[in-house]
Amino acid sequence: MKCTAMIQAVMTHWQVAPNKANFGTFKMPKSMAQYQWEVGTYFPDKEAFIEAIRTYGVQSGRRLKLQKNDKRRCRVICLGGKGKCSWFAYCAYMAETHIWQLRRINDKHKCSREFNVKMLNAKWLSGRLENTLRDNPSLRAIDIRNKVTRKWNIAVTKSMARRAKTLAVEQVDGSFVEQFSRIYDYAHEILRSNPGSTAKVKVEGNEGEKYFSRFYMCLKACKDSMISCRPFIGLDGCFLKHKYGGELLTAVGRDANDQMLPIACAVVEVENKDTWTWFLELLIDDLGGPDICAAYTFMSDQQKVWILFLHSFVMSIYC
Repeated sequence: MKCTAMIQAVMTHWQVAPNKANFGTFKMPKSMAQYQWEVGTYFPDKEAFIEAIRTYGVQSGRRLKLQKNDKRRCRVICLGGKGKCSWFAYCAYMAETHIWQLRRINDKHKCSREFNVKMLNAKWLSGRLENTLRDNPSLRAIDIRNKVTRKWNIAVTKSMARRAKTLAVEQVDGSFVEQFSRIYDYAHEILRSNPGSTAKVKVEGNEGEKYFSRFYMCLKACKDSMISCRPFIGLDGCFLKHKYGGELLTAVGRDANDQMLPIACAVVEVENKDTWTWFLELLIDDLGGPDICAAYTFMSDQQKVWILFLHSFVMSIYC
């Protein structure tokens, strides 16, 4: 009788999962600050359980820690109240159903909220910043820290805020590496959707590993529009402020309404004589060759370039 009473007391205190089959699957609520855990709740995998625990720890301000974390079990404890808090949760893998289940839980805290939550990391925070970045792409790290402090009353370091923004930007805009790996697809799509256009891609490296070097684009409509434009072309370049840097070279004309007309652009590794020569060679070919381009007036960095200089440059390329 004493053993039976003791087992019942332990089950009542720990909320051990009974042998029932009708348990619900966990669904992330809008807020987990006051979430009531239920023994027997199913989770698709261990990562879903850890994500729920991390969200609960951040939004409730609890100092949770993964005490056990392996392929068969996951035990979480609370270190609040100088380690005297008795809250814990135990989730185990069910081999029969290939699913994880919350087996034991003591959902009573003896501690208060804390400002520094160790369960918070950059990956979790980045998932909560995606919608904010879509509305405000210029979001700064200080804005992220203020937003987290106001919403959940927890602290975020500057480095974590920067890492979270970087991860969120990759989720919203895609990875720079993946985008550069599809540069050929982008060039072929330009040629398919704009017949008569020019798209050139230059790469470096061997057959096993190639690196992006330069990209040139001139649309067919821009080429045709130069017939009715003034014989004037402005050249300029600017820095690209992204992870891999580079330079953007542009050629702009003036139409009959005295409006700017984009003619061609190129992304190159650096702005020097070699890259400008490569850009101008392609531009001259698109505009009809050296004979036609010799009649144009070019301006670079707001300084006029004499026709005689342009003619000598064109002749040096083609002769």
